[in-house]
Amino acid sequence: MQVSLDLESDRMQNLILREEDFRTERMVVMEERRLRTEDNPQAYLIEQIEATAFQVSPYHWPTIGWMEDIARFTLEDLKKYYQTYYNPANAILVVVGDFQKEKLLPRIEEAFGAIAKGIAPKQERDRDPKQAGERRIFVKKEAQLPFLVMGYHVPNLPEPDSYVLEVIATILSGGKSSRFYQSLVREKRLVLEADADHSLLSRDPNLFYLSANLLPGKELADVEKALDQEVARLQKEPVGDRELEKAKNQLESSFIFGQDSLFFQAMLLAQHEIAHTWKAIDDYLPSIRKVTPEDIQRVANRYLIPDNRTVGILIPLPPKEEKLPSAGSPIKERIIR
Repeated sequence: MQVSLDLESDRMQNLILREEDFRTERMVVMEERRLRTEDNPQAYLIEQIEATAFQVSPYHWPTIGWMEDIARFTLEDLKKYYQTYYNPANAILVVVGDFQKEKLLPRIEEAFGAIAKGIAPKQERDRDPKQAGERRIFVKKEAQLPFLVMGYHVPNLPEPDSYVLEVIATILSGGKSSRFYQSLVREKRLVLEADADHSLLSRDPNLFYLSANLLPGKELADVEKALDQEVARLQKEPVGDRELEKAKNQLESSFIFGQDSLFFQAMLLAQHEIAHTWKAIDDYLPSIRKVTPEDIQRVANRYLIPDNRTVGILIPLPPKEEKLPSAGSPIKERIIR
């Protein structure tokens, strides 16, 4: 434990930033972005959806940054960032496992007590106003098949409706007995897979995603219609008791088994603290258990509506013909992390 504390306290105050290391690492980050986003059509589409759906929120910008931003970074930018954010006032320390508080707290004090407290950066950010109509974007990338994504503005952890959205996501795409799999995959044979995703623990209100990977020869319009029909079904028809109970059991099982290691227990506590408060972790299962069919209808009618969403469509382009380098032309090495 003491070694871990010493390592983290040293990293918080003694990072050595050198120009040579910075230039190399900047190339690594640019290559990482190229591999994960620029050359990944689906990831690129989702990034464009977020940049379109969020116009004020920090989620407008990707975490790794735009390629142009990374290229412009300087060593001074890194030093300023490090000085601003790496300090005790802006840190959360989570300890889980078999320890004695009376022995551990003095060791934490010894490791971090000498570091200047610093000033916690302002965490509150402006939020986007209510969306005034559907936004729709098209991305053309080299890909084999079309990809469809819908992102709806929804609340996060502090709002009770966020727990209802957890249940909705599970009803729609929680396994092979879910509505998306039974309808879009098995019965209509429109998609390879369809998914619903909710970011409960995001720092700020985020998007509720519906997505679908189309099968060859299927039309985007038919898939979008099928997704809309499943949403309309949630809005108009109360979910049956058995289906609702199954979704709640799935969420409970995932929540419990997701804490099968000390690492994930610590991470979950930290995520709750960042999003709202670590104490909210005790509210998860009771909040899921009390969701009713009426709650699902109400939340679906409030948030899962066209005016509140951004639709992204990936239009596949055929692969470009690769040209072999001419004799004597250099092939630049890529640095991959």
